[in-house]
Amino acid sequence: MKKIFKFAMMFAVTGALSFGFTSCSNDDDNNDNNGKVDQTSKFSDASYGTEAMKACDDIIAQLGVAMKAIEKSALTNEQKDELNKALANNVDNVIVPTYTNLANAAEKLQKALGDLSVDQIQQQNINDACEAFKEARAWWEKSEAFLGGAAQDFSIDPAIDSWPLNRDLLHSYFATGSYSEEALEDCSILGFHALEFVLFRNGEPRKVEEFKGLDTYKGFTDVKGAEELKYANDVAEKLVLYCYNLEVAWSEDPNAQRLAAVKNAELAYQTNKGQSYGWNMKNAGNTRSTFSELEEAIDQVLNSDEGSAAAIANEVGGGKIGHPFKSGLIFYVESPYSYNSITDFQNNIRSIENVWYGNVNGASGNANYSLHSWFAKNDAKTGEAVENAIRNGIEKIGAMPAPFVKYVSTLWKVSFEDTPVSEIPE
Repeated sequence: MKKIFKFAMMFAVTGALSFGFTSCSNDDDNNDNNGKVDQTSKFSDASYGTEAMKACDDIIAQLGVAMKAIEKSALTNEQKDELNKALANNVDNVIVPTYTNLANAAEKLQKALGDLSVDQIQQQNINDACEAFKEARAWWEKSEAFLGGAAQDFSIDPAIDSWPLNRDLLHSYFATGSYSEEALEDCSILGFHALEFVLFRNGEPRKVEEFKGLDTYKGFTDVKGAEELKYANDVAEKLVLYCYNLEVAWSEDPNAQRLAAVKNAELAYQTNKGQSYGWNMKNAGNTRSTFSELEEAIDQVLNSDEGSAAAIANEVGGGKIGHPFKSGLIFYVESPYSYNSITDFQNNIRSIENVWYGNVNGASGNANYSLHSWFAKNDAKTGEAVENAIRNGIEKIGAMPAPFVKYVSTLWKVSFEDTPVSEIPE
């Protein structure tokens, strides 16, 4: 789903490395004399990553079983009615609230940065921007189980969440103090991860002194903080607009101000049949919906190739964790500057949980109509298997030592900063 950009510098390590690190130890092996787990030793223990990826595979498998169970059922009218209501609830109580919260948090981020100059900006502005960044980041990651829709159709996903960040290109703009509107269309230096680079270092908000002087990041020590701040302001403005775009596209009664901003920017926000994406999902089977039948919409939610619950579980296990962990592609670590990787991964699985339970609070919510309630009534064994897999996935991902970038760098004995960005090999 995320576009991988091909850069001039090719990654020379891929394929040459082998798993030269410890495998499959456990916490008991890492206990000190007081019986406490030695957290440092976890960074050289591959079993945590292996278990996290296995848990993601199980989520994919169980979602597939659930989809097949629906496909093989001779659904009664009552069962179809309940599934339709579950889809409607998914729009009203999961998708639209998630995108609204995302847009609200993006606004906070932009407000914290404002149009402040280096003479005006204070540490509190940076701290507030970082806090809002993490809030927006959480809502975005919790949206990735339903990327199938406006996020994909209008290329909003790559525009705001492409990684790895093209550090070489970004440096060239920073160093020259010159970038154009055309440059701000290059997804490799846009969105969350460009802002993350400007705002964070080693998991903490950057010091305001750096913005008043020169950057201290390796390879960027000739860059003026003023140029980074100017760039961050422009990127934040675009991020807010794209978040409006997502909210407006799914809402059947969109916020007038945000709709006006989207229209003013001439951004597309309706399906190719002229409907909101919310109406489109609620009315699967209607000739004005892109879904020809109910089962097709359910498949998009659960198990479609792209933009579904199964798709994001696959991306987390196979890509976000798998590429750095299994192949040593350290440059591919998502959110390496904010140390937010593991939180991101867990929120991706929580996006599945929210879709399944029909609310933005996961298993603790109590929606009247949801996939959880439908399976509890019609196929409890299959439903419980899905729910156990989701719960286990969140737990196993959270058990990996943090930050994730340090974990995989330790395993492969390669630093993130020293690994040039390249294309993921086939």
